[in-house]
Amino acid sequence: MRCLGLAQHLRDEGASCSLLTTAVAEPALFRWREEEINAQEHQAERGSLEDAGATLAAAAASGVQWIVADGYEFGLDWQRAAKEGGAGLVCFDDLGGASFAADLVVNQNLGAQDLSYDMEGGGRVLAGPDYVVLRREFHHTQREAASTPPHLLVTFGGYDEDNLALAAMKELAGLETPFTATVICSADAHGLEEAQAFAAPHGEKFRVLPPTHMAPLMAAVDLALCAGGTTSLEMAALGVPMVLVTVADNQEPGAAALDHAECARLAGRGVGALGPATKILDDLIRDSAAREDMSRAGTALVDGRGVERIAEAMHAGITPS
Repeated sequence: MRCLGLAQHLRDEGASCSLLTTAVAEPALFRWREEEINAQEHQAERGSLEDAGATLAAAAASGVQWIVADGYEFGLDWQRAAKEGGAGLVCFDDLGGASFAADLVVNQNLGAQDLSYDMEGGGRVLAGPDYVVLRREFHHTQREAASTPPHLLVTFGGYDEDNLALAAMKELAGLETPFTATVICSADAHGLEEAQAFAAPHGEKFRVLPPTHMAPLMAAVDLALCAGGTTSLEMAALGVPMVLVTVADNQEPGAAALDHAECARLAGRGVGALGPATKILDDLIRDSAAREDMSRAGTALVDGRGVERIAEAMHAGITPS
C-alpha cells in the first residue's frame, strides 16, 4: 500500500504510473485498478534476475524515470540489474543494516533515523516518520466523536494467515466491559466464514467485514487492536490509540518505537499475545483520558506529509547513477 500511496500522489502531480507485479491477491490489485493505474502481472520469481529483466523491459517500454520497489526479495543483484536501463530506483525498507544500490531508500518507521545503511553509488536514505506514506483517503479523513460504549477496530493486515481476527474475537468476547467492534478478517474465504459465524450469536457486539477501505473505519473508532507496519502508522496519523500484536519480524522495531512514543501499547507477537492485548484493551476502554493522551502522541508523530517529501526528493534531484 506504500507504493499505491506514492503513486496516487505522483499522479495527482501529473505523472504517469503503472504497476508491475508477480502473483498478488486480487483485493490489492483491485485497489490499483480502481485508481485507473495500469497493472501488469508476470510469472518470474519475485526478486529474481528474470524479474529484474521483466522490470527493465516494462520500464523501457514506458520510458519511466523511476522504479519503485517494496519487498525484501529485491536484493542487491536485483537492484543493480533494475538500474541498468538508466531509471532511478526507490526501495522501501523497514529493518536497516543492509546494503542498497538504490538512489533512494525510504524507511518510514519511528527510530529508523538511527539505523545504518550501506548505500552504493551515493544513494540517500529518507528515514523516520517524516516519510510515512499515507494513501489519499487518509488526507481527507478526520476522526469522529467518541462513541458510547467505545468502538474498537480489529485488523491484522492484508492477509491474516492465522486468522488472528477470529482468535481476537474469542478473547474479547469474555470482557464484561461494554464495547462494540468492527473486525476486518483478511483470512481466506473459509476463515472469513468462521469469523462471521462466531460473531453472529453476539448480536451487535461484533461486525465482521472482509478487507475494505480502511480510513473511514479508522476514523469511526475509539481504539484499535492491530498488527504493526503501515496500518499502525496510519492509525497514529489519525490519532487512533492502539494495542499492537506483531505478526512479522519487520514489524518489531517500529512497534516497539510506537510503544516508546506512547501512542501505542505493544502486547507481544502472534496469537500468544492476544490474551495480554485483551487485558490492555479492557483497561483502555475504561480510561478515556489515557486514550486521549495516546491520540495526541500519534498525531504529533505523523504529520501526513511524508509522501510529499519523498516526491520532492525524487524531483530534486537525486540523479540516477
